[in-house]
Amino acid sequence: MRFGLVIYGCNNEYFHTFIKGTEKYCRSHGIDLAVYVVGAPNWRPDDFGYHDWFLMKFVNRENLDGAVILTGTLCHFVTKSKIQDIIRGLLPLPLVSINVDVPGIPSVMENPDKAFSYLVEHLIVKHGFRRFAFVSSITASVEIRHRYDIFREVLSKHGIDFDEKNLFFGDYTFYSAQNEVGKIPDKAHVDFDAMVCVTDEMAYGAISALSKIGVSVPDDVVVTGFDNTSFSKSSFPTLTTVDQHIERQGELSAQILHDQTEGKSVRDIYNVETSCRLRKSCGCINISDMENNSIDENGVYEKEGVATFNSTLKFLSLQEQMQKVQKQLNRLQGSLSLDELCSSMKEDFINLGITNAAVCIYEKPKVHTKANIGDTPDKARVYFAFSMDEDDNEIPLEYDNGEFFDCSKKLLPASLENEILRGTNTVLTLYHGDLLYGYIIVRLGGYDPFIYTLFCSVIAKSICSAFEVSKKMAENLFLEKSNSDLSLLSRTDEMTGIYNRRGFMEASRKAMDVSASKEISAFHGLVIFGDMDGLKKINDTYGHDAGDRAIKAEVEVLKKAFRDTDIIGRLGGDEFAILGLSLDYSMFASIKTRVSDLCAEWNRNSGEQFSLSISLGAVEFNSESDSLEKLLKLADDEQYKEKVLKKKSRQN
Repeated sequence: MRFGLVIYGCNNEYFHTFIKGTEKYCRSHGIDLAVYVVGAPNWRPDDFGYHDWFLMKFVNRENLDGAVILTGTLCHFVTKSKIQDIIRGLLPLPLVSINVDVPGIPSVMENPDKAFSYLVEHLIVKHGFRRFAFVSSITASVEIRHRYDIFREVLSKHGIDFDEKNLFFGDYTFYSAQNEVGKIPDKAHVDFDAMVCVTDEMAYGAISALSKIGVSVPDDVVVTGFDNTSFSKSSFPTLTTVDQHIERQGELSAQILHDQTEGKSVRDIYNVETSCRLRKSCGCINISDMENNSIDENGVYEKEGVATFNSTLKFLSLQEQMQKVQKQLNRLQGSLSLDELCSSMKEDFINLGITNAAVCIYEKPKVHTKANIGDTPDKARVYFAFSMDEDDNEIPLEYDNGEFFDCSKKLLPASLENEILRGTNTVLTLYHGDLLYGYIIVRLGGYDPFIYTLFCSVIAKSICSAFEVSKKMAENLFLEKSNSDLSLLSRTDEMTGIYNRRGFMEASRKAMDVSASKEISAFHGLVIFGDMDGLKKINDTYGHDAGDRAIKAEVEVLKKAFRDTDIIGRLGGDEFAILGLSLDYSMFASIKTRVSDLCAEWNRNSGEQFSLSISLGAVEFNSESDSLEKLLKLADDEQYKEKVLKKKSRQN
């Protein structure tokens, strides 16, 4: 049996905790779980996340026995009625809706009324506050709007007017709240005693912003949140908040879905009562209390047993995880055809604790824009797949036979379904700009959810780039075969076998024109200029034969350092040029390091008396860039700066 969990995202604690609860029930009952990260319909206009929504087509009986929909999180940009229509369109698949009641479908509803009302009442009655601020989000979410309604109702009940200039809008994140509250110019302009926030993350963003203008929490202003995340119990100050019992919601939703599949009767509505946790940020727990205790709405004092948050350990852990992602990114630079990328991908996944993955790529990428989201392709190919058993032994899989399978409704071919979709897996889209390439299925490990989101984004962009590279390789192969030997010779450097100046300019212009005409909105790349260091000295000291050997050796270094599809040319003498499509300037530092390391390796092993070295400069181009000649001149200028720095370094 396999259940689906349809969520907006997976990069914050709310989603991670809900997944944990759903997975807990599924694991204990032998049920596989597929987590579909679908974003939301009508995605924000400055993002390409609308591609994610196509995953909804896999929420069907062909792939699942039932699905839990985090409906409330899909309502950020559309109305409740539209979401209800979308969810009903998934029937007759057994469904459970979370935090949006959909007639005819069992719904698990967070009930914030009692606890959130108590929290606001507590600030008024216990602490005597009458001047309030509220941090919310511009959203169509019924949940978030309801929290604001409760807030206003409690204030009205106590005869308190709310000044709407103290209503701040973020987008659920720490930094959005920090930026909005940070618009308060100084402490003298803080005309409120208590700030109520709709999420814990935004509450800490507000606390950070207030601290920058000298406002202390809770001495000057009280701040409260909503979620009862793990960091609300352990960060400083510990946060007064509302516990949604998110993990319990996940467990309950899976149980209700299971009951449906077994023919048991279920109710229309299941309420999960929230509870209030009073901590240091409202002053109810003494700021010097190091045991991280809390008080509930019944006045019961509880020891939560959470160690004080150690920001250094957290930072070091995330730093190590980020370094692993950076390492994978560096590895991906050197092998960007699909075949080369897939050959190294398993190691990249395993290094991040991912024990299961499959990459499905469409026969042709599909152009989608926010204004024109068409149908998705019906044919896909499994380019890469691997799976490990519980003892970390690899399970043999047969997948890339070059054939395409019908992906109009099925996530995977039947031959892979049982092995890849065992346990809990996450399904994400592969897109770059307005081109949708396919999707990826991964079983995540124990790293921070943010790290996996970042890593999967890097992998997605690499795969999309590799697709274009592979296509370009095929085009180049066809063009090369159609050229006569005479034509080839006229464009080739006789000594090294790579392009001469004429060949480089022609091949580069053609590659740029072809790529720019393929409707690839993210068309870009690097033009790199290289000048060997000390070739004249090699010629003068060891003779011109040694100089020729140095030039040939440098060519071999460049071939190893760059991809097969990058265009390398010898412009004359000791000058070289490289054109790399889809490379970013952010990658240039790693490219220089790779070239330098390869030169050093050659110097150690060559047996020659001279050393190999080259200075490189680069400029990035896109569809708006000037001519190739001008780009080469700019890259040469950058190379000259590099050579000057090297000379100064040697002198020092």
